[in-house]
Amino acid sequence: MISALLALSILPPNGLTEPVTVALAPKRHRDWKIELPAESFVPVGNSIQLAGSGLKFAVSMQGTNLSIDLDGDGISDTVIEGDEGSALLRNNNGFRYAIRLLRNENGWSYASSSTMNADWNGARISVIDQDNDGVFGEVGEDAILIGRGRVATWLGQSIVINGELVQIDVAKDGSQLTVSPFQGETGRLRLADSFHGDGKVLSAVIRSADGKNCFDLAGQTGAVEIPTGRYRFYSGKVGLGQMAVHVSSGKSQTIDVANGSEASLSWGGDVNAEFGFQRQGDQVAFSPQDIRYFGSQGEEYSNWFPVGKSPVFIIKEADTKQEIARAMFPGSC
Repeated sequence: MISALLALSILPPNGLTEPVTVALAPKRHRDWKIELPAESFVPVGNSIQLAGSGLKFAVSMQGTNLSIDLDGDGISDTVIEGDEGSALLRNNNGFRYAIRLLRNENGWSYASSSTMNADWNGARISVIDQDNDGVFGEVGEDAILIGRGRVATWLGQSIVINGELVQIDVAKDGSQLTVSPFQGETGRLRLADSFHGDGKVLSAVIRSADGKNCFDLAGQTGAVEIPTGRYRFYSGKVGLGQMAVHVSSGKSQTIDVANGSEASLSWGGDVNAEFGFQRQGDQVAFSPQDIRYFGSQGEEYSNWFPVGKSPVFIIKEADTKQEIARAMFPGSC
């Protein structure tokens, strides 16, 4: 059984009454540790082309090593050896864009390792070009990280900072962020005390069906104000000792947040396990790695195995519901 308490806290709103524009500063992450909602790498090919910005940087192969033009003048400036590395692309107009590079059997590929950062209302805001096209601020395509954690969410039209719902707009070049009072209908979603289990909630992400809003509510308490719409539990992470259990949407149902109303999303609780097995005579065999675990909302847990006392697995005939066998894992798994 998994159960936990979602710890949240709401601070008084800062009373934003008009738009505020803040500068975003680039940061190069040589040791990338941010978890993106949809990380992807782009094949290098004959050049690194940032399609959204129109910038192109020539590359060439030196054996298995990758030679890169870093400033767009067509002349090689650095060579990446081995199977991975990083580089800082730039030009004379002040453009700076850090990338990670990986080599596998299909050749070299790259992904952004830059964040554009600002501090506002007591929180760090980091915007990430998740789709690696050189353009920041694409709602439903790029990513955003609020605070000092490592789990980013999809970039939406609004964010919640210290309990306050605000609208945001990111400049395409990532140079600035405009924060405005939220305009539109809102409801409230309650997650506090609705995650039941043993562990610390590190992330709890919901996303709207239209992809325009996405929130990580693991750092908020009580009913949190969000735009009206249909939402679904998207992802989460729960810390259990030295282990981090990852949570995905799985079979989660949608929940509607209506104007002026309050909704509650309950997850965790008793876990159902689904697995295939092989039956040979009176013997039944299955592996812990083949089991899928689902919580009360239908969310799916991965990277989680029972430790210590094993759960009891009861195997029944699908038609008659007659019990075939009972099984337990030996020791810890």
